[in-house]
Amino acid sequence: MNPHSQAGNTFFSMALAYIEVGRVAASASMSIKCLGDYEKAVAYQIFHAMELFYKSMISNAGQSVKHTHDLRGLENQYKSCFSDPLYHFENPFDFSSYESEPLNPNETELAQSHFEKFKPTYMSQHLRYPPDHRTGGYSFNFDESFFTAMKEKFQEIYGMAANRVAEGF
Repeated sequence: MNPHSQAGNTFFSMALAYIEVGRVAASASMSIKCLGDYEKAVAYQIFHAMELFYKSMISNAGQSVKHTHDLRGLENQYKSCFSDPLYHFENPFDFSSYESEPLNPNETELAQSHFEKFKPTYMSQHLRYPPDHRTGGYSFNFDESFFTAMKEKFQEIYGMAANRVAEGF
């Protein structure tokens, strides 16, 4: 990792800014927060913060950063640079390990149909645009503490990666 990568540092600062914007938005009054469109906008702050964090770490690892909103692709590239589980964190937009509830009949089929219609691959579009026949279909509700925990995790990982380089790894 190049701890002095200007692009990496800028991406990291921007990721923290989106987390802070999301934290403030998540702390809004309940009358505003309960609106679905508002919750999508709050969730998008997490999505964008994750995208920028991945780009920061990829850049600091000396790899080229793709100009994309494909969180899955960026996550895969990030994990190829930082394979140790200490560098991993929860992706709330990853449904790959989704398991249906056995007590709900036909949930597996309903979930599969939903994922085919509203492809999670295009999550940024689901969060940014009004629902139509291709977008929508997902609802998120993140509270202020989620943003605080994510910020702390990003700072921890960023620091570990910088220390790894300083120690010659």
